[in-house]
Amino acid sequence: MKTNFSQANSWIASAIYDIKRVLNDLNLKDFSRVAFTSQFAVEKLNKAIFSLIGIKIEKTHNPSEILKEVLIDEEALSIDEKAREWIEMIIRNSEFFEKQGTKTRYGIIEGDKIRFPEEIYSSFEDIHDFLENLKTIINVYTKLMKETFRLSEKEFESIEVLKELEGEISKWI
Repeated sequence: MKTNFSQANSWIASAIYDIKRVLNDLNLKDFSRVAFTSQFAVEKLNKAIFSLIGIKIEKTHNPSEILKEVLIDEEALSIDEKAREWIEMIIRNSEFFEKQGTKTRYGIIEGDKIRFPEEIYSSFEDIHDFLENLKTIINVYTKLMKETFRLSEKEFESIEVLKELEGEISKWI
């Protein structure tokens, strides 16, 4: 397993910016942006996992499918059972976001009308599951990072920021 910590840190940093935007958009009651940006943050956290486990990243909006394939190929990934369980949990929660598809960006077509994201995600109730899943992913992700990958103090800083952001999200749930 050839890790790429530099690339992983870049993905994590970008996800952190997105999570901060989620919190800002919650304050502004811009619920459609909360949906889109939380989906984007989860994709980036999953791409950070790719970098940490040595998977060359291709363009994808369904990273959980790739993670599933990696978990099946035990020779490709040498991790302990707890790390495997954490990745499986990240996959399950990520699938929620992936099933949203482009609905968070472009809306959906109903008959001859387009329902835009602002109509679909117009209340806190509409994005509650986004926050729950994002919080769970951050929680499990930070455990995976702390206990599976040997991070230096500097590399560990972004994980601590994620934990703080998880706490901020918890206040909304």
